[in-house]
Amino acid sequence: MTRQNVRLLAPDLWELVDEQTKQSIGVKYARLVAANEQQKAKFARDFLETVSGLSYIPDGLRAAEIQTAIEDLLSAHRGMNNFYTEPPFARQLKRLIGEGGNVPSEVEEEYVLCLVEVFLSNGYGIAHEANSVYESMLDQLEPKQVLITVLSFANIDIASSLQIPLCRNQFKVLISKMKTRVSRPAVKELVNTIEAYRGPLDKMKDDAQIKRKVAPLRQILYA
Repeated sequence: MTRQNVRLLAPDLWELVDEQTKQSIGVKYARLVAANEQQKAKFARDFLETVSGLSYIPDGLRAAEIQTAIEDLLSAHRGMNNFYTEPPFARQLKRLIGEGGNVPSEVEEEYVLCLVEVFLSNGYGIAHEANSVYESMLDQLEPKQVLITVLSFANIDIASSLQIPLCRNQFKVLISKMKTRVSRPAVKELVNTIEAYRGPLDKMKDDAQIKRKVAPLRQILYA
């Protein structure tokens, strides 16, 4: 009963705690995991879940959880009945990223490419309940992540999905979203070129003009 009362009060109390304290709670959870104190770690994890504080778990540990969440989401997205199975996994990934959009560098590219794939849909329809979550995560993207998103058409899996009409339409929506977020002239130029491209989008990665524009941006991305 006491634990249940704490669970009910915790979200309101969490809002009153300063950032340093929140971070220290995340670190304490990581230490419990490292010390293999399973029961205490479970209680700490449950607490962080209750207060929407999973983003305060240290990046090293959180990266592993995000990796698992990405795999779970993609499995649901690519499977049967994804309209029903996908939203809970989308929300779990969102909880791990947090309201600040904090993505550990170890899983940054994988996270963005996952987000692009699920936003494009599986070609049969849009999972609207999950799509609203994806849109909120897209709004959180930082400049490097925006660049990964713009360059995603060159990824083999993404390019393959661009053969499908619904995915092509979603990609155009995605590029339009990213256009408002870019500041580098070279990235803006590439976005304009993508919008003006009239060939099959799944073949765009092989276009000589686009390749010339992509090459220096990849150097920026992986510098």
